[in-house]
Amino acid sequence: MIIRWLSALLISAGLLHLDASAQWQKIPLPMPYATGYYLDIVFLPSNPSYGWACSLEGYVVRTTDGGATWRGTQVSRPFLETIQFLTPRIGYTSGPAGIYRSDDGGATWRDITPIDPNREKSWGCYFINQDEGVFLVGGCATGLQSYFRTTNGGQSWTVSYSNEAQSGLSDAIIDRTGIGFAVSSGVLWRTADFGRTWRLHARTGGKIWTEEIAWINKTFLLPTSGTDCDGQTPGVGSLRWSSDDGRTWREFQTRANMFGSFLIDESRGWGVGDDASVWYTDDAGRNWTLRNCGIQGNLDDIYFINDTLGWIAGEGLYRSDFSALKRQVILSPPETNLEICDGDSLQLMASDGFSRYSWTDGLVGQSRYVSKAGTYIVRAFDKFTCLESYDTIQITLKPSVVPEILATKVEFCEGDSALLTINKKFINQRWGGGDTTESIVVRESGSYTVTTLDEYGCTKTSAPVTIVVHPNPRPVIMANRSLTICLDETVTLSAPPGYDQYRWSNGESTSSITVATAGRYSVTVIDEFGCVGTSPEVTVVVLNTRNKISFDLTSIDGAIRIDDHPVGGIACRTLTIGNRSEDENYVIQRPFLIGNVTFSIPQSQLPIIIPPLSTRTIEICAAAVDTGMVNDTLVLPDTCSATRIPLRSFGLPIDYQGTSRCDVPVNTLVYRAGASYRLSAPYPLPADHTLSVQVMPGKGVSGRLVDVVGTVRGTAMVYDRSDGAELVFATSDLPPGPYIVVIEADGMPLRSLNVTVVR
Repeated sequence: MIIRWLSALLISAGLLHLDASAQWQKIPLPMPYATGYYLDIVFLPSNPSYGWACSLEGYVVRTTDGGATWRGTQVSRPFLETIQFLTPRIGYTSGPAGIYRSDDGGATWRDITPIDPNREKSWGCYFINQDEGVFLVGGCATGLQSYFRTTNGGQSWTVSYSNEAQSGLSDAIIDRTGIGFAVSSGVLWRTADFGRTWRLHARTGGKIWTEEIAWINKTFLLPTSGTDCDGQTPGVGSLRWSSDDGRTWREFQTRANMFGSFLIDESRGWGVGDDASVWYTDDAGRNWTLRNCGIQGNLDDIYFINDTLGWIAGEGLYRSDFSALKRQVILSPPETNLEICDGDSLQLMASDGFSRYSWTDGLVGQSRYVSKAGTYIVRAFDKFTCLESYDTIQITLKPSVVPEILATKVEFCEGDSALLTINKKFINQRWGGGDTTESIVVRESGSYTVTTLDEYGCTKTSAPVTIVVHPNPRPVIMANRSLTICLDETVTLSAPPGYDQYRWSNGESTSSITVATAGRYSVTVIDEFGCVGTSPEVTVVVLNTRNKISFDLTSIDGAIRIDDHPVGGIACRTLTIGNRSEDENYVIQRPFLIGNVTFSIPQSQLPIIIPPLSTRTIEICAAAVDTGMVNDTLVLPDTCSATRIPLRSFGLPIDYQGTSRCDVPVNTLVYRAGASYRLSAPYPLPADHTLSVQVMPGKGVSGRLVDVVGTVRGTAMVYDRSDGAELVFATSDLPPGPYIVVIEADGMPLRSLNVTVVR
């Protein structure tokens, strides 16, 4: 039963042979009937060895051996939609071609079509016995549904009408009590007098083409197609089910045009349609399962002889085969009840060979992991039999205990230790480092875990315990000068800042101490974590002598002041130096200036020899190139330590005044004279391995590193940079202490900078 006009669909005889285990097997037909598109199939209820099917092309095929073999014939016009036999010899077929009767089992047919004054499209027929029946016509075009009725096998007809717009009449069923139902688009009609009169019984939903009716007691199953009375819209269809005599309906959307239906009983039913749609329900239409294994192409009708033996008509004829050996999906591991440890996971694997696997919790796939207690069911679909099987496993969780690490302490100082133990006894245990004892002693920072095995065979790993070991302080004593001093001199010893406590070997508790006594000195410090560290010893040597130099420094600002002078000019002054020694000369042979840029010492006066208990003078000059204060320090080596004498002067601007050629007064003020350099501060300070100074411009610059007594301890590596030069001094081999960086340009001193080297 299909909505098609005379556009016949020819089907190739070379159809794919399906696996013998498929649910539906295509039946071979003789030519030309093998090419037919069959719209209805029926078997004689009293003797199902007899069966018939009619087609779009007007073919009628028949079997007398239960479908093992088939013969055929063709009526005068195409498009046969319904076929029914009342005895092995008497039957009827109808459709848009009209209605025909056979008296010889379907071998020949004669036309018994009544005249329809409305010229509407005819469709199905239903006969109560071999002479009495109805032929259904119209409804979509005129809105008139015509019920033609005969009581003499079609020799004469009477007609009754119903009136329902856009509702095409298609199929009917009448039982032996005279009660029956007919279906049109969206409407169910009822007769109580063998089809003489009809009245509206129920509305089934939207007015959509409904090609067939299946009815048992108060249960109806109707297939729908398309979106209107004619049902031509492709890809739209449903199955409508009512269990309460048509008062309410369930509708299942199949997304394919549906044309055939069959009820096994009041709960089980089938529906067929386009795109190999074969749908089955066993719960009164609440849920539907696609059972089309072995089917190809579009379908139009379905008929069951009993619960398992069924036939389908469409692009060929198909017979059911539900006897194929059902394959059972099996889960691995095979146990039905299995215990796993809490927190562990178990892989469940379903057996191979199925095309679709699904689990009751929504997961899809042949395998999955489980970690929670519960019942796990896998369902597997066999594409060869179109049957589904399932297997079940029950997972329970073993009781288990997660170990906890107990630590005597989690923070301590270098050289100390902590004891880690487990909070309870286990069968065995393994610590992260490989130890298998119940407790371990740790001395290093790190994250520690333990994995245990309990009496249930479960392994658990503890939460990590973080141990922090603070390194002990390693203080180094810094001195502000040489550790060799003379009588009446002191040296300041300093420990690094930032510790909570200081304990010097001489009993003092400050971060720095000033000493004048010879001996070995060390300092012990305690940091914020209570960790203790002691410095290496330093030795202070006190010579049994004194420095020889004496000079008068009575200026207000504590420096020797050289007269202020214009920039670019020079100013000099003499400084009186005394020798306090009673028996030795003091010789000024190599005095030096830390900056050695603005200030200078005329070399012609050197050496200067000062007899015991006498004085001599030394001339010092200043030549400022910028306005403002300029400073430097004169360093005079002595017996025990160098004597430092601060120097200071002031650069004055030069005021030039005059008159231009136009008698305009001109005033020029000079603020700077000579070349100008920009130097960065030395970095890093204090220095450890290297020390750098940036100089701009960088052409012709060089550098020396000297100690406090003027000894050159290294020269700079000069690296050209885009904006100047970088001077890098290596300090890794120098002893800790104060040093002076001397920067020169083209051999002339630019500046001296104080730096400190540490270890």
